[in-house]
Amino acid sequence: MSMMLRHTSLCFVCSHLASGKKVGDKLRRNADVAEILKSAHFWRACQPGLAAGHRVPERILDHE
Repeated sequence: MSMMLRHTSLCFVCSHLASGKKVGDKLRRNADVAEILKSAHFWRACQPGLAAGHRVPERILDHE
C-alpha cells in the first residue's frame, strides 16, 4: 500500500517469504525481496494536494 500523509510518502509491504535455515533458504528469501522491490509499482490516477516540489512515489524505494 502506498500513501501520502502530510507530504510524507509511506509504503507498507506485506508478504510471506520462505522460512527455514536449510541451505539456500536465505538466498531464496533475498531473491524474493529483490523481485518484490523490482516489480512493485504504484500507479496514480491523480496527484491531489501536492505542494510544489513533491512527487508521488511510483516504486517501494521511492518512499520516505
